[in-house]
Amino acid sequence: MSLGHSEFAVAGEQGVDVFWRVDDAQQRRYRYECIANVAPDGGAVRAFHPHARAHPDKMRAAADRLEDAPCLDHPIRLGCAQSFPDAEQAGMGLTMFQYLDFLRMWQIGEREIHRISGLASRGAPISGPEISSVLRLLLDFNRTRRAVPLIRAFMPILSDVVRAGTDDRWQNGGFALRMIGDIHMRRDNPGAALAAYEAALLLGDNAYRRGLAIEAAHAAQDRDAALRHIAQYCRRWTLPEPLAAIQRAYADTNTGELT
Repeated sequence: MSLGHSEFAVAGEQGVDVFWRVDDAQQRRYRYECIANVAPDGGAVRAFHPHARAHPDKMRAAADRLEDAPCLDHPIRLGCAQSFPDAEQAGMGLTMFQYLDFLRMWQIGEREIHRISGLASRGAPISGPEISSVLRLLLDFNRTRRAVPLIRAFMPILSDVVRAGTDDRWQNGGFALRMIGDIHMRRDNPGAALAAYEAALLLGDNAYRRGLAIEAAHAAQDRDAALRHIAQYCRRWTLPEPLAAIQRAYADTNTGELT
């Protein structure tokens, strides 16, 4: 992370999205990632990252800063210098520059989303890396509504990959399906998320994907699927506390052995 854990907020599709910057030192680049959503009334926090889950107060503070920064509510026309904020409006520190850089990255992402959407609408070939890259953009910017038609276009391609049982060398198919699961979870559709996670697991099993399947099954109130994935997880790994709490919930409410 750069500048410490420097969270900032942007009004999104549903409420206020909280972002931070993620640096990739190996590739000498960075991206912005949505780590939480704060409800419009400033109360409930939906965490998409462990940091957000551990610090809901910081997520609300980022949302509060959005409301308290005059420079972020000032109408700007990029072709008119007279509309640009002056030094007093720009506020303290690097706030204005942070949002300008976010706008630049958003527009770069928007161009790629538009390009892939055009290919999908024409039924043109789309590669595995293109699918996973654009889904990463949609997830990072929390543009779940924009993702829906692309997911619809991608699923036949990804289903063919699952049926073949072989992913590409970079595992784009499994990664794409995992992100589709994440998008469905954010759209409060855990049943569809579970199906996507289970498809991703067919292309490669790891603790992270298996844990997501447990959480989706639990959210979908699919007891059988939750217990099945818990059992498969426990065969290879030790359940972390959030997943162990789900296991205990089933043990407390049901009789018989937990398998």
